[in-house]
Order: sequence, then structure tokens, then C-alpha cells
Amino acid sequence: MAGGKSVQPMGFEPHIFRRMDLTRAVKALLLICAGVYLVQVLMPQSLEYRMLSVFGLSVEGVMRGWWWQFVSYALLHGSILHLLLNMLGLFFLGPELERHMGSRAFVTMFVFCAVLGGLGWFVMTTPHEGVCVGASGGIFGLIGAFAGLFPHRQLTLLVFFVLPVTMPAWLLAVLFGLMQLGYLLTPGPSGIAYAAHLAGGLAGYLFVRVVYRGYEGRAVPVAMPWSRPVRPEGPSQAEIDAILDKITTQGIHALTPRERALLQQAGRRR
Repeated sequence: MAGGKSVQPMGFEPHIFRRMDLTRAVKALLLICAGVYLVQVLMPQSLEYRMLSVFGLSVEGVMRGWWWQFVSYALLHGSILHLLLNMLGLFFLGPELERHMGSRAFVTMFVFCAVLGGLGWFVMTTPHEGVCVGASGGIFGLIGAFAGLFPHRQLTLLVFFVLPVTMPAWLLAVLFGLMQLGYLLTPGPSGIAYAAHLAGGLAGYLFVRVVYRGYEGRAVPVAMPWSRPVRPEGPSQAEIDAILDKITTQGIHALTPRERALLQQAGRRR
């Protein structure tokens, strides 16, 4: 049972690959997922089956005490299309979230969403059998997190890879959530872990709104070639003075990602 085949790629311009500066954690996740899938393809089918049974998420494996499956399943994929769709979501949404949150919080959120996505699938699947693989819980977590941090950011979605549709991030997350809920409630086997998608998306939104304390009510936009950010108000002089005082007393390395962004924004404005 593979999750993630409902994700549609974000719209992009032909020159995006020359302008996009991938962040450290996003690069690492892309390479790890691609590397694991390459291993899956190259190994004999009998060994791949054993790999999926041990590291893919299954009711039988969890009952055996193989708790690592709630994380390891997210690194496996059922097909090249499954992998590409998930990696496209990570490629377009991940860098901006990581720049805003910082690498540690971003990775924590991604793992949190993958685990909660797997738990959602496990609850809805038990006691039936099947194996869930794919980073879709984490990818839908990015959609939920993006909607929580940048709710009014306009995003362009390529429907069926052809028709461009632009909408705010919060609306995109709601539509995706309703789609997954509708599919989940449709009777009959589908082969797609809609419960993991829905649980992962909710986990991402809750993470940035409740768990992630660096978010203080308004997002610091980072220019990206595939989105049209809403122009924010500049940082106040009091905020800049506080940041400069922190640099004087603690050094520039003590600044949070948000404080660095505010300092850069003030420099560009001046």
C-alpha cells in the first residue's frame, strides 16, 4: 500500500532550477530518499521484499515491536512516480519552510508529520494487513505547515500537469484535506494511504501553530520564484535595536533564523 500519489506538483518557471537555492536539510532528504529507492531498484526482488517487510510500516511489524517502522517507511517508495511526486513537494515547499524555521525545527517537523501520518494509517488499517511506504505523511505535513505559517501566500498548482490554478496556501491545504477525507471515506481498497496524508497534513499545521515556538504570529517571507508573497510591513526600529544588542552581547551566531531574516530585510529597505 503506497501513499502520496495524490500530490500535484507546484507550478514553476523554466529557469527555476538556476534560481532555486536548496537548503541543507531539504538536500539531505532528497538525496536519502533517492538513494534508498536506488537501492530498492538494484537489489534482487527477494531482498527488496524482505526490506519492505522490515522497514515498511505494517500492522504485523508494529505488533512485533518494530517501532522504527513509523520513521523508516517514509524513506521507501513504491514506484518512481511515487518518489517523484513526493520529492517535487519537498523541492518546492521545503526550502522556504526550512529558511523560516531553521534546519533543526524543519527536520523535527518533517519526522513528526511522517510519524503521525504513519500512526494515522496504522489506526485506520488495523487489524488488516498491508505495507505502507512513502514520504507522503511528511510532504502533506509541509502543506499544512506552509498554510499555518504563510496562509495568504499565493501558490500556483498545475492541475493534471497542464492547467495552472492560483490560490492562497490555506485554501490549497483545505482542498487537499477535503480530498483526502473524501477518498478515505470511499468504500473499497484504493492502494493509497489517504489516512497518512490527512494525519500528516494536520500534524504539520498543528506543529507550526502549537509546538513551534519560533512563530510569533506573522511569517517572514522569503522570495521564491514560484510564489507571490504578500508585501509585509518592515521590522520596527525597536526590533532592529534588540537584534543589534543581541549581536553585541552574544555574537551573530546566536541569532535565530527569524532575527537574521529581519536584519536582512531592514538592510535591504535602507
